Amino acid sequence: MSDEQSIIIKRLNKCPHVAHGGAWKIAFADFMTAAMAFFLMLWVLGGVNDEEMKAMAEYFRDPTVIEASPSTLVESKEAGQTADAMIDMGGFKDAPKGTEGDEDGSGKANETAQLEAMKDALEQKIDASEALSQFKEQLKIDITPNGLQIQILDDRKRPMFGSGVDIPKEYASNLLREVGSVLASTTNKISIAGHTDSSGYHASSEYTNWELSADRANAARRLLLDGGVNSDRIAQAVGMADTIPFDKENPYNPRNRRISIIVLNKEAEERLRSLSDAPQIEDLSDQTLLTGH
Repeated sequence: MSDEQSIIIKRLNKCPHVAHGGAWKIAFADFMTAAMAFFLMLWVLGGVNDEEMKAMAEYFRDPTVIEASPSTLVESKEAGQTADAMIDMGGFKDAPKGTEGDEDGSGKANETAQLEAMKDALEQKIDASEALSQFKEQLKIDITPNGLQIQILDDRKRPMFGSGVDIPKEYASNLLREVGSVLASTTNKISIAGHTDSSGYHASSEYTNWELSADRANAARRLLLDGGVNSDRIAQAVGMADTIPFDKENPYNPRNRRISIIVLNKEAEERLRSLSDAPQIEDLSDQTLLTGH
């Protein structure tokens, strides 16, 4: 037997490393890009006010109607219904196309066009007048579901009325007369409402924000008549006190003190008439017979 020890040599065949794919890097880069875009969008939207937000919503609802008014927002039963647009933002009416609205003979499209023309005429008159253009920031003019709404807002440095009184300042009087000169051509009814902020009188005072807002609405009515509006066109002049603030977050904001003038469309006029219609005499007679009085 040989004294030599056998030497066994094991040779291992090592497989070369398979190169890892780079697809995950592309996917990760896409994810980071999307995340950056998302947070950038949140940052931009954080500095946008309500009016700009509505305008953006209207654009995405129908990108072909960039100039559409954000105030076509509707409430109650029409809100959230499916629209014809590709993207239904919920709560927005479809923008009128062509003669749509006249199919039932209601003349809605023509009425809306007239209100738009009145809005443009008023804006042009304000821009053309150096005396009136300085009040541009205090004017808010919109086409709403009720018609053409003109709101004249108070400013801390330039109020329309003296504190606690219904006597308008001279510049406010001129502004209301100019508004009246534009509205003089309308055959629609006009609603006038006075609004106050939440700064009230003494608790024991018999004169409150209700009386003040009503008196200011009536003062605005007289100035519209001076501007050329026919008295038969006035449907109502009411005081709302501080029940409908312009700035809901701050009830003491001076801009809550305002005069709201609405050139009513036919639908709004019918709704207003239905609220104020008195019962027929025959109905009262029947009720008297039934009650025995």
